[in-house]
Amino acid sequence: MEQLGRVLCIITGASRGFGRTVAKEMARLVKPRSVFIVVARSGDELRTLKAELAESDLEVRCVVVDLSLTEAPEMVVRAAKEASSPDIEHLILVNNAASLGDVSRFTKSFTSMAEVNAYLSSNVSSALCLTASVLQAFPEQSGLRRCVINISSLCALKPFCSWVLYCTGKAAREMMFKVLAEEEPDLRVLNYAPGQLDTDMHILARTQTGELSFRKMLSDMLDNGQLVTCETSCAKMMKLLLEDKYTSGDHIDFYDI
Repeated sequence: MEQLGRVLCIITGASRGFGRTVAKEMARLVKPRSVFIVVARSGDELRTLKAELAESDLEVRCVVVDLSLTEAPEMVVRAAKEASSPDIEHLILVNNAASLGDVSRFTKSFTSMAEVNAYLSSNVSSALCLTASVLQAFPEQSGLRRCVINISSLCALKPFCSWVLYCTGKAAREMMFKVLAEEEPDLRVLNYAPGQLDTDMHILARTQTGELSFRKMLSDMLDNGQLVTCETSCAKMMKLLLEDKYTSGDHIDFYDI
């Protein structure tokens, strides 16, 4: 089986959904004594994941934190540095954590700067500050491959009515990582859009979306069996990482592979 090497892997939003699947699938592709730092707000779900990963020869650390908090990047980096070792061959940061925001309302209803700032802090600022902190803590060096993955979306490229927060956040993150790819030529940067996943977020989307035609489309996808399992989408992402042929900074969609 192809492998990603002895990995230090940091995964945000790892307690459920796609992030949890990434942790479990990546664990199959790494060498023994790899280190996984799993990050989320739910301590119970992270500890359950840790127990599941314990069957592999991994060092797993749980960081229970809201990533919008100022101290969050430091907490994640501290856990990574404490658990890491000099024989780590591959640093992988998976920026998966994200929230849908209030999709029941339209753009002209968002008059509260506090509300908008809170969303952007949780979904954009946190990803930038964590990524910068990790890259500073683990700088370019001989023998160390470094990869940053942004879990993106079609919403980074295309507008959808009543999804102004989510589309704005995803577009901002997409450009953030494209800039990073230009600035850091040694770094591998991937914007991966995983498709319409069968997750709790999709339940919120198809029940709360304010644009009724869009809501119906999402519900029809469920009814017609068109939703993608996290495992199927994750397998495609792992293939991209193993083959390592993509152009750094590219947006690659599940449906285009």
